[in-house]
Amino acid sequence: MIQRIQSLYLSAVCMAMFFFLKLPIWEKVDLDSLCTIMPYALIVFKEQYIIFPYGLSALLACCLAVTAAYAIVRHDSRKLQLRLTARISLTLVLLIILTLFLVKKANTAYMLQGYSSYKIGIFFPFIALMANLLARYYIKKDEQLVNEDRLR
Repeated sequence: MIQRIQSLYLSAVCMAMFFFLKLPIWEKVDLDSLCTIMPYALIVFKEQYIIFPYGLSALLACCLAVTAAYAIVRHDSRKLQLRLTARISLTLVLLIILTLFLVKKANTAYMLQGYSSYKIGIFFPFIALMANLLARYYIKKDEQLVNEDRLR
């Protein structure tokens, strides 16, 4: 059923990916300039946008949100949900590694004398990963209950 706890955790994955797309990930400030990484682009000096390869993290986040929504809809097939949540976990780890790599690359390339800081957007892939692992746990738990042939 859709109201199960794993559906709530999978919807938390969707919401975390939505917030990841909307919020800044990293920012570097110099005396007269600002450099910000959003999941879809690197914004330098509030006017120049560098899309590639920064847009790849936004594409991964959109795919993750769609896959999690599909896993919610397919609540009748727990084995499919287990496969989908496994793929979501792998993709989330890939997204985290890619995002940290892009931040490190931008930190060394732009405004060497500036002060850099991580923003709130960097934490949402980690939140999505934890929610996905909890959803996977509860899907496995439901599958074990069904396999034991006992009534709930």
